[in-house]
Amino acid sequence: MADVTGSHLLAHHSDTLSKSDFRVSWDCPYCATAKTAYDTDGAVAEFKTHLHEHVADRIAGGTHVADLVGWDGVVRVDAPAAGDEADPLRTHFHGAAGLAVAVTPTPERLVRALDGALDAWPRRTVIVSTGEYDFEATPDVDFEGRNAEIVELDPRLSPDEVGETVSRILDANHESGERVSLEVSVFHQIVAAFDVERAVAFVRMLAARLADAGGVLQLYVDADADRNVATVLNFLDETIDLTVAVDDGRFVRRP
Repeated sequence: MADVTGSHLLAHHSDTLSKSDFRVSWDCPYCATAKTAYDTDGAVAEFKTHLHEHVADRIAGGTHVADLVGWDGVVRVDAPAAGDEADPLRTHFHGAAGLAVAVTPTPERLVRALDGALDAWPRRTVIVSTGEYDFEATPDVDFEGRNAEIVELDPRLSPDEVGETVSRILDANHESGERVSLEVSVFHQIVAAFDVERAVAFVRMLAARLADAGGVLQLYVDADADRNVATVLNFLDETIDLTVAVDDGRFVRRP
């Protein structure tokens, strides 16, 4: 942990580390400590440890990203929806929920991620796919034994119809008091297929619906995927409670 937090803080204060005259020097941005040494690797390691010590009492173990929004809000995940970069976050959210619902264009990849990372699936998992599921891609997964269901969506559905489908799934599967994890990995498709106003309304409607059940809505977005994505995100600035990304396997909060 010291290396992780130290590396993170050093990246923010890289200007406090310098090398000249065959020696490397660092000046702590938090206190008056300064060091100079010939051993570059040793000096950097010592500086990372020193920086970590400044924040060690602010680091809590066993916490969950959703705790930052009290398991009630909207989390923007900055990562391509179709790739595996954000799979650690997907399993992080779904694995801590009683009901997991995922709207995804790549259901087979999601199933493999859940099955590979979780010791136990959520009490109930509903994967909403925009295409036909290829069961041959996951032959070892016992969906009935994991209380999981695949729902195929007609790709011609409007955002309102997709939202209604998700709402009905929540009505049929949610048990009072349990956490809900709702993944939306079709954000780009909705933005590309419909106007900005309808895309914004779709997210706000889902957020309001999930607020009634008690859970976290995750939007997996890549702002470069479509020219209108950034515009929609600007309109959703007050709706989104937290933005996170995955950096070398670590979850990083973004402003």
